[in-house]
Amino acid sequence: MDVTERFTVTRPIESVWELFQDVPELARCLPGAELTSDNGDGSFDGRVGVKLGPISSAFDGSATIVFDHELYTLDIKGRGVDRSGGSQGRVEVAVTLVDADGVDTEVTIDAKVMLAGPIAQFGRTGLVKEVSKRLIDEFSDCLHAKLDAGSVEEAVGIEASDVHGFSLFVASTWGAFTSWFGGLFSNSDE
Repeated sequence: MDVTERFTVTRPIESVWELFQDVPELARCLPGAELTSDNGDGSFDGRVGVKLGPISSAFDGSATIVFDHELYTLDIKGRGVDRSGGSQGRVEVAVTLVDADGVDTEVTIDAKVMLAGPIAQFGRTGLVKEVSKRLIDEFSDCLHAKLDAGSVEEAVGIEASDVHGFSLFVASTWGAFTSWFGGLFSNSDE
C-alpha cells in the first residue's frame, strides 16, 4: 500500500535538513523504533515495535539511507521480520524537504509499505494509513520539540511518546470508520 503524509516544520530548511541527517536522533522521533547499530556505510540495524489491538509485532531488520544534499531528499529502504509472530515487512520511503518561505519547511513522506503475515490484515482494511498518519503526527511533534530545545543536551533527551497500542488501535479504527462512512453521516442531515 502507498502512504503519503505532509507536514510543516516551523524552521528554515537548513536546520531541518541537519536534523534529518542525524539518523540516531531522527530514529528517536519514530514511535516504537530503536536504532541498534550504525554500520557506517549508510546502512543501519534496528528494531520497530508495533502493537495494534490484539496484534503485537517486533520487527528486527535493517535499512539503507541515501541522502541528496542538493535536493534535500532522502530515500530509505528497509525490511524487517517479526520472528515470534511470523509477520514480515518492507518499506520504501522518499522524504522531500522544501523551503516554504525561508522560515518554514514543508516535509513530504511518501512510503510504499509491504506487509505479510498476521499484521497484513490491517493493510487490507486501510487501517495502516490511519495508523501511519498518527505516527507521522508523533514524529512531527518530536521534530519540533528537538528543534525548539535550548541545547544539544536537551534535544538528545527528547524522544517520541510511546504509542499505546489499544488507544492507537481505537483512534485509528474510529478514523478509518468515519472516513469510510463519513459521506453517509454528512448526507443524513439533508
